Amino acid sequence: MPLQGQAAGYVPLEATRQSADHGLPCVAKTRIEVIPDSYVDDIREVEAEAVAGICARLIGNIRIRRGDRELHTLSAGDIALLAPIGTELWRYERALEEAGLPFSSQAGKNFYRRQEVQDLVALVRAIAEPRDTIALGALLRGPLVGLTEQELLDVSETVALAAEVGAPAPRLNIYTDPKLVLHPLVLRTLAVLRDLRLQVRTTAPALLLTEAVERLNIRAVLMNRSADQASRMLANVDALLEKARAYGGRGFRQFARDLDDEWSSRLSHDEGVVDADEHAIKIVTIHSSKGLEWPVVIPINTASGMRPPGQFVYRRGDDTMHWVLDDVVPPDLANALTAETQEESEQRLRLLYVACTRAMDLLVLPEFSSVKDGCWAREVDFKLGRLPELDIGNFAIKVFPKSADPPNPQTHAQFEAEQAEIDQNAEPVRWILPSDGDPDIVSFEASPVTAWKRTDEIMVRVGGAVRGVVLHKLMEELITGELAGDGDAVNERARQLCQELGTELDIDEVTATALRTWSLTELAEYKPGLIAEVPIYGMLDGNPDRLVSGRADAVAYGAGKARVVFDWKSDAAPQTAARNTYSSQIGQYMKVLGAERGAIVYMSHGQIQWVSSS
Repeated sequence: MPLQGQAAGYVPLEATRQSADHGLPCVAKTRIEVIPDSYVDDIREVEAEAVAGICARLIGNIRIRRGDRELHTLSAGDIALLAPIGTELWRYERALEEAGLPFSSQAGKNFYRRQEVQDLVALVRAIAEPRDTIALGALLRGPLVGLTEQELLDVSETVALAAEVGAPAPRLNIYTDPKLVLHPLVLRTLAVLRDLRLQVRTTAPALLLTEAVERLNIRAVLMNRSADQASRMLANVDALLEKARAYGGRGFRQFARDLDDEWSSRLSHDEGVVDADEHAIKIVTIHSSKGLEWPVVIPINTASGMRPPGQFVYRRGDDTMHWVLDDVVPPDLANALTAETQEESEQRLRLLYVACTRAMDLLVLPEFSSVKDGCWAREVDFKLGRLPELDIGNFAIKVFPKSADPPNPQTHAQFEAEQAEIDQNAEPVRWILPSDGDPDIVSFEASPVTAWKRTDEIMVRVGGAVRGVVLHKLMEELITGELAGDGDAVNERARQLCQELGTELDIDEVTATALRTWSLTELAEYKPGLIAEVPIYGMLDGNPDRLVSGRADAVAYGAGKARVVFDWKSDAAPQTAARNTYSSQIGQYMKVLGAERGAIVYMSHGQIQWVSSS
């Protein structure tokens, strides 16, 4: 059928199958009884329960033809639920789960509504803030730990009763004295949380959360919670870990704050990607279903309303934008709104057309007894009064077969023997870590220290590791262009870094040191190809037994290869042994990268030491 507004070329549809073998009408309706003037969420609840019941009765009771044109008994993977929008699809997922039916949601944006994600949000909050007793209680009471309310109350009461007379009753938290906790599971959980809490300032959020997942056996718990939904839950865990990787520089506390804000605001967020399961009911948006087909298709969520008009109206015909500015209404706004409304109506018509042509054997259309105007169900008159009712009341609900794990015949003695064999035959990987002062050094030729001519004398009043961190960060941002090379900008950035690190430094001295280094004549010719913080992994002289792992402060590239490796040193008084170690360190990086030269820059003393490959 031609669609209004579409380009020419549409022709009437012709069926590619003459008849179905399931004994039911190929297109049927199912009556959804709704109380008049019900809220959309209430309608969704009733529809979700009805659709889950239809799926449960169809599976195993009718015969359909798949892409191979052979007859098969209908399985869960032969059914698709197509939604025009992804709003509130968790209601349909919950109904399928309560019916014991496996499903795979490709339209899920309910990341923060998922139980496993809420458990992890509570875990992150409990680690980031020990005083957050609500998060700790949610974690202990939730399915990850699994305390009953009575058990949690008993543990909390025992802690409160230990307070001295007249003192405020303490609350259960991760620093509670272990002697007061008699519940073994709570005791183990608090011990893990305490260990993780100690790493908040020194460990990247992703690594810390990964350790928490491993030590609390979260993956195993989720696998045992629901075999049908295990892959989806594990995918969401991985999605949260991936989210944490973006906070490597901002820290765990900021990650916890942002995560809590998104969860509290019920942010719509994509769930983790799950590989398609051929044995699960598919929940897919209509837009994503283009080009796909299933033996049975049921459109869902059509009681949802249309998207309200936005503040800005775009008219595609003349590529113009229209909006109201205060009380000024542009003369073409009404025409633009009409054009936009017409375009959206045609788009909705195309989507519903797609939904109705995805079914190969059976299309089931919900018919609501009462639904408001302006929703998807009222967009097209499907002539539901002419369609037969889907009559499957006599179909018995069959128990969905679940694959059982094969028995594990391995004994403890066999496991120990196999582990010993693996340990005996496995060759340990030994990484050389030059940046950590690895003693496994290689000899390189280093020239004498060359002093730059200086007319001023700047005293390093406060030194140490923190000053070195600030100087390295300033150099990194000067190289990347994040920081302008003028005194005021560098001075202000140094001040910010000191505040973030909670330390006091001689800001003027640090600024002068960084700017002096950045303005070096020897550095000028390499600036166009200079890259900061270069990770290095490789072999020394092609020897697989000598693997190097480290990070160069900066590397100058030219003609597609590394030319010079730079190492910024902030030592206030470098000794001969330290200079030799630095020379070896940068020399190993040169070997791995194939660079001809290395430059050890002693920023505090205005000295440079060139290292050449031997």
